[in-house]
Amino acid sequence: MEHIKNDIFDYLKNSNFMDNTTRLNDNDSLTENGIIDSIGLLELVDYICEKYSIEIPEDMLTPEYFDSLQGITDLIVKLTK
Repeated sequence: MEHIKNDIFDYLKNSNFMDNTTRLNDNDSLTENGIIDSIGLLELVDYICEKYSIEIPEDMLTPEYFDSLQGITDLIVKLTK
């Protein structure tokens, strides 16, 4: 699971959602910290679907899964099992 978190963190940095000095804990809110907005969320969803070869059901596009590194990681693990 740690490699998934690192991958998502790297994606956010490399896609200019945040700079290289940003520190982010697993459960920090991506929206409250101004890291991602609705357009960024769509880009992130596309990236995850392509990278992990998964389809994300519409009912899983919630803050529970997409507002933190931990939530995103939990979603990917759940859908790749």
